[in-house]
Amino acid sequence: MAFHISGKLCVLGVVMAVLITAFSVPTPDGVALQVAPQVSLLEEPRDLSGTSAPVPLGPVANPRYTLRATAYNSLESQTDSTPDITATGARTKFGIVAVSRDMLTRDIPYGSLVRIRDLGNYFNGRGAGNYQSLLDSQGLFIVEDTMHQRKQRQLDVWFPELSSAQLWGIRRVEIEVIRYGREGPTLASTWSDFGATPQLLASR
Repeated sequence: MAFHISGKLCVLGVVMAVLITAFSVPTPDGVALQVAPQVSLLEEPRDLSGTSAPVPLGPVANPRYTLRATAYNSLESQTDSTPDITATGARTKFGIVAVSRDMLTRDIPYGSLVRIRDLGNYFNGRGAGNYQSLLDSQGLFIVEDTMHQRKQRQLDVWFPELSSAQLWGIRRVEIEVIRYGREGPTLASTWSDFGATPQLLASR
């Protein structure tokens, strides 16, 4: 048994000696071996249309959406048996908005803070900016409510008076998400011409 082990050690020693000798052989003319990367430019750009783009992780910073925007009040005919309480349990006041459920599930969850830009009448664009000073005076709106499941890509702005909601009518708005949900960081607006001072009047 001792001879068998010593024989293996002898073979191992010979292999190690050969490897050490092989790697210590000097290169011809003393030139060091090195790898130089080669770069070549294609005459025509490569077609990448068939490749799949990587899926983005998480929401885009300051995402924007163009939505149909209506208005609502604290009336049972427009909401439910507790018209002064939103879906999250907050009390209604100007600064609270509801979004359709297709937007709520992924794009603008409860607690999100948004800025709203008035793009005018939904059907013809007339009166664009008519409500901008009112929207700017609020600064930030918070998502605390949702809409009937039949609504799609829609925002509902809460007004204290029925007459105000009726005057608002159906408008097209662009919204910019300033905070994604309740836990996300609050981001500065990327709208260069948005001059409102951020202030959150809507709260629990």
